[in-house]
Amino acid sequence: MFRRLFLTAVTVVVASVGLAVAADAISVELKDFKLKSDYANNEEGVTLNDADGKIQFHSNGTAIATIKVSEAGEYDILIEASCDAAEKKNATMTVKVDDIVVKENLELTTVDAKTYTFTTKLKKGDVKLSIAFTNDVYKENEFDRNMYVHKVKVDPKK
Repeated sequence: MFRRLFLTAVTVVVASVGLAVAADAISVELKDFKLKSDYANNEEGVTLNDADGKIQFHSNGTAIATIKVSEAGEYDILIEASCDAAEKKNATMTVKVDDIVVKENLELTTVDAKTYTFTTKLKKGDVKLSIAFTNDVYKENEFDRNMYVHKVKVDPKK
């Protein structure tokens, strides 16, 4: 009798632990982002280039996507980004979840494509993820700082 109760209790504990870590990775397609330049009448400032498979920020602007979170918890937001440097500075980005800043004005560490990881808590349900390019600079025939987002992924923290 005691053995049966003990085994039942162990089974319940193991099952509960399994449920606690069952959150799935969240797929975020670049085509699902709504793109907006910070400058009026500049539809070309932030675009999705299907041929290259990346979001191109040619001016300050924001890419916003709604993601569905199956379980509240801690997640890693992985953003693969690259840039064109100008005036000895790389592009900077700000990442937000809903209206909460996860990281503000992170300067990319290289012009080459690299994955940047941002850890944050996400609530269950629809969540707004935004990525903003924040330090555009341009001088005709001299320099032009731009940012490119190649991939976005949201994984439960392990």
